[in-house]
Amino acid sequence: TVMLKNYDDVILSRFNYKVKIEPWLKEEMTQECLDLAQIGFFPGGDQITIPHFDKDDRLVGVRGRALCEDEAERFGKYRPLKIGKQLYNHPLSFNLYNLNNSKDNIKNIKKVFVFESEKSCLQYASFFGIKNDISVACCGSSFIQYQAWLLMELGVEEIIVGFDKQFQEKGDKEFKKLIKNLTTIFKKYSKPKVCLMQ
Repeated sequence: TVMLKNYDDVILSRFNYKVKIEPWLKEEMTQECLDLAQIGFFPGGDQITIPHFDKDDRLVGVRGRALCEDEAERFGKYRPLKIGKQLYNHPLSFNLYNLNNSKDNIKNIKKVFVFESEKSCLQYASFFGIKNDISVACCGSSFIQYQAWLLMELGVEEIIVGFDKQFQEKGDKEFKKLIKNLTTIFKKYSKPKVCLMQ
């Protein structure tokens, strides 16, 4: 087991939770799910704050979603939050976002949806209900052996991969890239059964 560095979760109390995250609420995320995930706002960086916990509820990182489009273009929409001299980063490949919330449901059902983004987990829980949430996010388009092991440890028998659709039409460059990536994942982790969702 990889034990990630954890941060003092007192930092979470310093974010603003009274501001409604309207762009995300408009994308079919409920306030209840945003509250459970402790999604907040950091005025100092004009960022939506997304805490990342490991399966045991230890705070291992905080990502920020830049709201200023110019800044998002220059530095990326999502990046580790920096407050003063402290950077709240962590190796994304050695964790699965939302596993702390969904692990019991995954263990019971023995199925899991693996998404790219945190937002997809929040949308899944909003649509199907927190009590039925079986989603995690790898926060990128890579799914490594350690992440598969985290799921297999829960007795998962079926992994449903639901990565973002980046391509415009079947056969274009992005489509071929996605198919290659999904095929690689399927070959590596076909036990347990892996389904590719698009």
